[in-house]
Amino acid sequence: MPRITQLIAPGKIEIKERAPLSAEPGEAIIQVQHAGICGTDLALFNGDYPVPLPHVCGHEFMGRVTETGEGVDPKWIGKTVTAEINNTCLAYGKKSLCVACKKGVPSHCQTRTVTGIINHSGAFADEVKVAAGTLHEIPSNADPLIATLTEPLAAALQTFVMSPMQKDETLVVIGPGRLGILIIFAASLRGIKTIVVSRSETKRNRAIQFGAQHAFAPENAMDEIHSMTEGLGAEMVVDTTGNPDGITQALKLVRPQGTIACKTTCGLPATGLDMTQLVVDEIRLQGSRCGPFEPALEIIQSHQQKLKSLISSTRPLEEAQAAFESATKEDKIILNIKVN
Repeated sequence: MPRITQLIAPGKIEIKERAPLSAEPGEAIIQVQHAGICGTDLALFNGDYPVPLPHVCGHEFMGRVTETGEGVDPKWIGKTVTAEINNTCLAYGKKSLCVACKKGVPSHCQTRTVTGIINHSGAFADEVKVAAGTLHEIPSNADPLIATLTEPLAAALQTFVMSPMQKDETLVVIGPGRLGILIIFAASLRGIKTIVVSRSETKRNRAIQFGAQHAFAPENAMDEIHSMTEGLGAEMVVDTTGNPDGITQALKLVRPQGTIACKTTCGLPATGLDMTQLVVDEIRLQGSRCGPFEPALEIIQSHQQKLKSLISSTRPLEEAQAAFESATKEDKIILNIKVN
């Protein structure tokens, strides 16, 4: 019988068996091989991002298609794939579309479920069911383990889809953790001048290795960044701290008429936000989440060894509880669910 890891209470994972999944129209079943733990998973695990329990987390994954439902090309069966997280009208191939899908914003489909997060069991299991339109084939020369980074790398790329930057502009990334380091790497591929802010010397050094030009501790960051920008501040500051008050720190570093890119999904509200500064300095707040998979897969193909260094450890599914507990301190843990 297939196994799943269920979050049954904040901080508590249970492994149990579940009846095999069956593909409904517009769906595909994926035998999961690898799945990564991210900051959103930790927010779910800690209870900061509340969802109905029990719940199966996991949305960064890859595996092999074992079954397709009615209306889905059977050629997908046997292919090694990853999948986008939004199961939408378009992704299911529905004839009747919601308003969001009609207007070209399917990631905000009004009837969507989100794999491993909202009303949809995730990939910390032997198999997962997704809308077939979310599937992306993984190139044969791509390391399956590194392919688990496709979803977060796509989210990193979306930062610059929503808020494009020029090479002569300055980017600041606060919190170069699991997602932040990918944003730094994506910026480096675009030739963007990037400055990193982190309490961790290890993370500051790693950020330099992944393309940042400068890295500062928080207590020095404001003076250094203002000095480097002639007192104005950075054109864009990205908050990937995982802390709801990271935006307050970002406000100290962004220039008037600059952009704060919000990437923290910890489930908790920000407090003490200075709305007056936002208005007076005409600062733009830009959220972004899911991004383009095909460009992410191209980057993974071209930079496999470098990206592999971001994976701090791998664990079997049976150690899911310990893996979640360790993930609060480790950079990137991958659950090895089925290795062919």
